[in-house]
Amino acid sequence: MGGPLLWPAGEPWQFCESSDHEDLSDSQPIAMVPILQIYARDVPELPFPPGADVCQVLWCPFVHESDYRPVVGVLWRDSNVVANILGEIPQPVASEEGYLPRPCVLSPERVEEYPAWETAAELAKEIGEWESSLDDSEEWSYQYHLSVAPGTKVGGWVDWVQSPEAVRCDHSHEMEHLLTIASWEYDPGSATRWVPLEERHLLGSDFDPERMGPADIMIGDAGSAYLFICRECPDRPVVGVSQWS
Repeated sequence: MGGPLLWPAGEPWQFCESSDHEDLSDSQPIAMVPILQIYARDVPELPFPPGADVCQVLWCPFVHESDYRPVVGVLWRDSNVVANILGEIPQPVASEEGYLPRPCVLSPERVEEYPAWETAAELAKEIGEWESSLDDSEEWSYQYHLSVAPGTKVGGWVDWVQSPEAVRCDHSHEMEHLLTIASWEYDPGSATRWVPLEERHLLGSDFDPERMGPADIMIGDAGSAYLFICRECPDRPVVGVSQWS
């Protein structure tokens, strides 16, 4: 997350040339910022196109007024054909606070999750009965501990900050959740369930924002950026959606 990418030395870097940030960058194009790099060997569940084994996500480090989210780009590569790697990544001439991630090494972990309350209406009775059966000392709830996993993740149910949205491509195909980039990996209510096992010893009565968001990203007001992909269209378009409090 963040940091260097497997980028061919002879390939031009991507820039955002939107007019939304001209007053902040002296009309210079803004260099896109590396956000995620995921290999098929680590996350084979990603819908890699034939011949690709690397997924790269970049974004413009500004919230664009046209749709209140950063412009996001997704690239798929074959790592076997990248011989010479770009030595130095161009840095944006300006950026918005919270949109330059601190480089982090990822250790993908598979988890089991279930639909959120609003998408599990048919299970409401069973969920209510389960929560009522818990002892008063057991601070567990379906919403925080069993349903949708929070944080930056690939696939699975969408952890909407606000109401769920139906996302369709230009050809009206229903798109599927590709990945989520989140401001926080968990919150105080969900920490006992979703903090990685190797980090449980760090939990205490006080929640350190830096520990909750190790990549130092802040999308709006503790929001998330969601990417959706259409597998029915030959060019596999990706659409971004952002929500925050």
